[in-house]
Amino acid sequence: MANEPTDGPKQAGIQFTDAATDVNKQLLAKIGSESLLRTPSIKGSIYFYSDTPGDGNLAKEELINDPSALDAAHETLGIEIRHENKHHRWEAQLPHALKILEFAAIYLRRHNDASPGTMGVNAELKWIDEQGLETIIHLTQDKGSVAWQVTRYA
Repeated sequence: MANEPTDGPKQAGIQFTDAATDVNKQLLAKIGSESLLRTPSIKGSIYFYSDTPGDGNLAKEELINDPSALDAAHETLGIEIRHENKHHRWEAQLPHALKILEFAAIYLRRHNDASPGTMGVNAELKWIDEQGLETIIHLTQDKGSVAWQVTRYA
């Protein structure tokens, strides 16, 4: 199965809403990596932050320590999500990784709607491609952006 093409998010029987499926298709298109669709395992890390005033006009990211932030993802998916040093870490297949990102975005929206401050979330997805090379994708979302912003590292 690891070398066969997949249907992306639908492969493990996780049902996304039509809106979530469209968002995930857009995200996968932004990432633009066929190897992501074929990898058997993705390592992920998420941290939430609050923008606080820094020196001058620059904002400073202050990490939020909320071990329960992704409890709903853990309970729904049955994936172990460890909380280590203000980061949430897991290893999962693509559909579950996308669902965890969805839970993170929901958590972010709920807290930004209830708070006058600006909160954001940064995520990292890592996997090994068919040639044995590690691919790293950084994703970010904040109060001002509804879609994940993607940065690729090789």
